[in-house]
Amino acid sequence: MTRRRWFLAAALALCACLATATARTAAPVLSFGVIADVQYRDADPQGTRFYRDSRARLEQAVESLNAATPAFVVQLGDLIDGAFLSYDIVVPIYDRLKSPHYHVLGNHDVTVEPERQRSVLQRLGLDRLGAGRGYYDFARSGWRFIVLNGDDLSVQAYAAGSPERAASERVLADLRASGAKNATQWNGGLAREQLDWLKRTLARADASHERAIVFCHFPVFPAGDSTLWNDRDVIAILETSPSVVAYFCGHRHEGGYAARNGIHYVNLKGMVEGRETAYAVVELYADSMKINGYGREESRTLVVR
Repeated sequence: MTRRRWFLAAALALCACLATATARTAAPVLSFGVIADVQYRDADPQGTRFYRDSRARLEQAVESLNAATPAFVVQLGDLIDGAFLSYDIVVPIYDRLKSPHYHVLGNHDVTVEPERQRSVLQRLGLDRLGAGRGYYDFARSGWRFIVLNGDDLSVQAYAAGSPERAASERVLADLRASGAKNATQWNGGLAREQLDWLKRTLARADASHERAIVFCHFPVFPAGDSTLWNDRDVIAILETSPSVVAYFCGHRHEGGYAARNGIHYVNLKGMVEGRETAYAVVELYADSMKINGYGREESRTLVVR
């Protein structure tokens, strides 16, 4: 090797080392905590679900997240397992978070006593966000965060005989007639008004050159028996926006990860499952997203567009 080539190779190696060191020490643009499927209930374990243990797991997660000081925390739905009184136990624990913290509606959150169904939004403080529709958005440091309500269409969220229940039953019947795998009563969907709102919200994010992350209780990709009823409609909207970099969800307790057309689909593991907790702190960088998993939750570093 000539002296010139040796010098060039050494210089390139030094630059690579410096870039790596910079990447390791650079502070994230922001970080946020994320929890899925606490599903607390004062009930004995059933199979792999340890309902009472979720209380202590949530307390431990809140303590850990307070030490991490994220910009905000999101719980991805199914905070309880169907008994409205369970909110009195876990909501005060969740409210111990020092960071702003948000709720996403899950199917178990709304599968409460019929006379209490209309009180769920108020109990979670969602009546003050997004005109009380259960879906809303907020911004931090050039990022747009969008919360969807997958119980917008649902046979569990509305009383029998109500117009909302009837409309949801028609959608589910059509899905079942087509043989769709996700045609189950424990899934839900987004009504047309919410789909249009999602389009408008992403269009504003595009115009403002924001990056966007979407939160929903239900997965949309890959297709399976746990996805939103209209998962394809949601994916189509997400993929028309250059802003969207990730979609976070719960519902499928075993968790998972997939990517499609530049969008990361991250399914958090359910906190209620097994003998160990699960939650994460997500760090957002200019060109990557680092998911720091706790307990059973996996850690990942993902490149973002």
